[in-house]
Amino acid sequence: MALPISKLTALKILGLVIGCAGKFTTGSLFVFSVYQDAIKDTFNYTQKEVELLSSMLNIGLGVGFLPGMFYDHFGPQWASAVGLFISVSAYMLIWSSTKSVQFYSGNSWLMAIYFFVCGLGSIFTYMVALNTNIINFDKKHTGKIVGLLNAFFAGSPSVFAAMYYHLFTHGDPTDTSNQDFPGFMLLFAISFGVVDILCILFLKVRKDDSPAFVNFENDISSKNNIVTSSNSGGSHEVFCFARRNGRQSIIGDINGDNSTQNYMIADNIAERSMSLKEILLNVDYQILTWLIAFASVIGLVYANNTTVISGSLHLDQYNDRLTIIIPITNAIVSALVGVISDHFKDKFPRMWILIFGSICFTVSQILVFFFAETLGLLVVSAIFVGFGVAILWSMAPTIMKEMFYIGNLGRNWGIALLIAALIGFGIQESYGAIYDAEIGPEGDGVHCYGMKCIRGGTAICIGSGSLSIVLGIVMQLKKKLCK
Repeated sequence: MALPISKLTALKILGLVIGCAGKFTTGSLFVFSVYQDAIKDTFNYTQKEVELLSSMLNIGLGVGFLPGMFYDHFGPQWASAVGLFISVSAYMLIWSSTKSVQFYSGNSWLMAIYFFVCGLGSIFTYMVALNTNIINFDKKHTGKIVGLLNAFFAGSPSVFAAMYYHLFTHGDPTDTSNQDFPGFMLLFAISFGVVDILCILFLKVRKDDSPAFVNFENDISSKNNIVTSSNSGGSHEVFCFARRNGRQSIIGDINGDNSTQNYMIADNIAERSMSLKEILLNVDYQILTWLIAFASVIGLVYANNTTVISGSLHLDQYNDRLTIIIPITNAIVSALVGVISDHFKDKFPRMWILIFGSICFTVSQILVFFFAETLGLLVVSAIFVGFGVAILWSMAPTIMKEMFYIGNLGRNWGIALLIAALIGFGIQESYGAIYDAEIGPEGDGVHCYGMKCIRGGTAICIGSGSLSIVLGIVMQLKKKLCK
């Protein structure tokens, strides 16, 4: 029985509020840079080992196709329950690691597994918060919904960073011996526990009137979607109605005696489920996925190494401010870009906005490569990264939802996250290896100083951003040629 529309709307809004809380909590993954020095000094890890922890955290997040497929099959409540168990357990293990410092100092691989599990647990919550609200609200609001959710996801690191520097750091914020990072991990465990319980209780797919659950066979019988013809001679007729640019394409097979009518959707990939093999062989999906991957790693690497960059250039006294620039910029732009893209999507395709995000990423890394020693330009580079992250994580899920079947959104988006995580792993490990290789006699064997420490890794990021721009332009040219 359908709920009254007012009650249904209220439940959807409640789900959106809880989804925002879920996205806010999962955004805590990107505050790694504020406590990485504490981990490094506590366990005497090399920069490459620290980069491994960050990479594994992101790979856990990137194994999103598994939670995505789980979500697609079992729904938000079971996905939230699994996320609750995994996240709380993982953060409690990291909290307990400081009780055995000597053991974990020689077993960074085990700590890396803990961070991997943290990322895996977080992606369950992320999928529940994102997918459920995308499904529940009409497609004309998709940009706004994704943008709002991403604003909470984006603003989260700035709040958690401020909490860390003001509540978990005693005295000099650059003195890692006075930082309570175990208590910070305990805070994460509690946060995920609370938000996942709320998701279990209140975040459900409200499919009574959801456009995601429209019976598409009804669309086929619509006079706007079918072109018919009669043949008194009883011959077999095939009718084709093709509309480009993602609209419906239907083939009708009608027998002359009108005894049977069989219709099929021919090429409207946005309105039909696709097998794993089929989606992986789809050219548009491949271009979009690799564009997302090459662009996203810049935000990941830069955010996770903000304090590494500032420390290398003796600007670490500004860490408490540098670490909140990206989240704040990200939150503001996310809230705006969703509204703007929904309003102008017919005049200005979302893909061009996504390409602009890739340009922002690339410009930011060029500024770091040449001018990171200048505090003002380092701030500007962080602002550009914030723009890029906001645009990417607001536009990419929206475009994915509009281009491909929403019932496979968890799997499709999850595969994109996995590819991004694997590329990010390679670049982060390279970043750490280059950093360690540049440690000179002026260092202490652990920390590197000077532009030489960061230029190699930054150059790789410039190349990654450039590839994402090229892929975006290829996608647009392909669409133009297919008109």
